[in-house]
Amino acid sequence: MSWIAFLQALGERQEQALTPHELEVILCLREEPGQSKQQLLEAYQRRQGPIEEEAFTQRLRTIYRKFNISGKGYKLPQLQRFLAQQYQQSEPGLSRFGLSRIHAAFPTDTFADALERLLHNQEQAQEETQEEGQQYGQQEVAILQTFAPNLEHYRAHLSRCLEAGVRVRILLAWPYSVAAGLREEVLKRYAAEPLAEDFAIQGSVIANLEILEATIRANRNPTNLEIRRYDTLPSLSLYRAGSTLLAAPFLHGALAIHTFQLELDLRASDALLTGTLLNDFERMWTVARPFLPAPDQNWRNELKILFTD
Repeated sequence: MSWIAFLQALGERQEQALTPHELEVILCLREEPGQSKQQLLEAYQRRQGPIEEEAFTQRLRTIYRKFNISGKGYKLPQLQRFLAQQYQQSEPGLSRFGLSRIHAAFPTDTFADALERLLHNQEQAQEETQEEGQQYGQQEVAILQTFAPNLEHYRAHLSRCLEAGVRVRILLAWPYSVAAGLREEVLKRYAAEPLAEDFAIQGSVIANLEILEATIRANRNPTNLEIRRYDTLPSLSLYRAGSTLLAAPFLHGALAIHTFQLELDLRASDALLTGTLLNDFERMWTVARPFLPAPDQNWRNELKILFTD
């Protein structure tokens, strides 16, 4: 069942008692979290035509009441979470394990959108809890790779996350490890597409660290950025932004970003798949060693001896 078909069926249930106009609003909700009231209004106007904002707001208030969405603060995210959970539970098969879709290669825009949703949710959470005098929960970004070829692409997103108080954890290979050397040898020997003539794991990891060094400098030594190195060989690359997780295997013939990617929702009712992947990340994080490429320090020499004791 598609998301729209699910919303149509849900809205037609007698126990919800939605009017046709209220159902029109429900059908404009996106499956992905992070949709604002203004975005919902614009989607409604594109689908149904002009409507006064006050009339639209009144319909939303009635919908919240009929779905028992209550409490202080923003109610639209609560409604979206409720509907998403109902949708997952209504779908048979792998959706209950959180599998949203499978991509042929790393979905650049999908991860960027997930980062934007995380930032939006973080901003809303801060506003809601600060209004009530409470502490807000911390969202998280996490990356596990040998090295991240696409790190530069998300540099601005990472800086904004750090400024917003989001925890950012980067877990990359120690470039002088035996495992890193083996990964480089395998990639060069079996690569389906030619690699750059000067390709090397060591140089690629150091390039990532240079990006992170610049990020640290620009964000004035943020305390919510954590970087660690590992000297083993993981079987998966992971990219997490809030409730979205992208996972891909390390195959012999290609970089992980060029192989198929599992897009997973961490809010899944059954955590068999998502929990296993997150637990593996945490296990590697525990045995890895902290390493911060501090600006204006000789961190390149410190990197060489990180695992030599």
